[in-house]
Amino acid sequence: MRSMSQAIVPVTAKEVVAAFVETLTKRHNPEAWRLYCADTFVHHFNLPNVPPTRDGVEALSRSILTAFPDVQVNIDLLLHDGDWVVERARAVGTHTGEFMGVPPSGKRLSWLETHMYRVENGLIIEHIPEIRLEMLLAHIVGENHYFRQPTVSALSHGIALAMTGAAHAYRPMPDNALPDDNARMERNRIVVNRYIEEFKNQQRFLVFPQLFGADFRHHFEFPALNNRMVSFVSVGQNFLSAFPDVHVEVTHLLADGAYIVERNRVRATHRGTFAGIKATGRTVTWAETHIYRLKDGKIVENWPLVNFERIIAQIC
Repeated sequence: MRSMSQAIVPVTAKEVVAAFVETLTKRHNPEAWRLYCADTFVHHFNLPNVPPTRDGVEALSRSILTAFPDVQVNIDLLLHDGDWVVERARAVGTHTGEFMGVPPSGKRLSWLETHMYRVENGLIIEHIPEIRLEMLLAHIVGENHYFRQPTVSALSHGIALAMTGAAHAYRPMPDNALPDDNARMERNRIVVNRYIEEFKNQQRFLVFPQLFGADFRHHFEFPALNNRMVSFVSVGQNFLSAFPDVHVEVTHLLADGAYIVERNRVRATHRGTFAGIKATGRTVTWAETHIYRLKDGKIVENWPLVNFERIIAQIC
């Protein structure tokens, strides 16, 4: 660990990341990348002119802090599984400096972030971020018209109500009946794996009552309907009508207590209208990060982070 008089001395992977986040986001010190990351560190921002190195991401952090000097980052979750640590946070800042070539707008903006860090020998060696910088840019320049509530059909409404009723009837063994935390986390992995494979890849809507609680809530970034299940089903139907052959490949599935983190790669063909853009027939790929909270063998909350802007860029 590199020395710094004010630095926290971490022990576990979670403590390493907590110390790093404190230094970077609370103290606004981009040198956190040097203090807490290995020389061989790599990141996966996949942005033009940002090398996948420690120097590259430090320069990116400096540019963000210059553009949003009053930025405040509030961590919602900090999860840990093996050598991986996952951070979920919301940032708020005022755009008073140039950002990605756009001059200061004075706008007060808020955005979500998810970060996955791999820690080895007390240092961060890999970083997988999901920050919708393109969405942030769209908000600055006022081109976020596609970012709206999904269309709700009578079918979506009927499916959601039927699923909620069936979910009440299907009751797996409660968590406290399982022998220990490891058994609960293993069951949670199985439930999320079923959701990915049977719903996302096979589009079997009838598995919903077995996998989702009747009081399920999602946390998409657009305004939700009063009935969260109706909103969730509508998103799924809208998306599948545009990308009917969507296929998800899971790259990471991490467990910590009641939470499961899914990181994936997605491939699909644009065969229907999406965000006002008619079918192009193009094959598109993107990555997603999802955090699920489970209770008594069912998914009761979902925090998704999907970079819709990168999908749109491929079909425009």
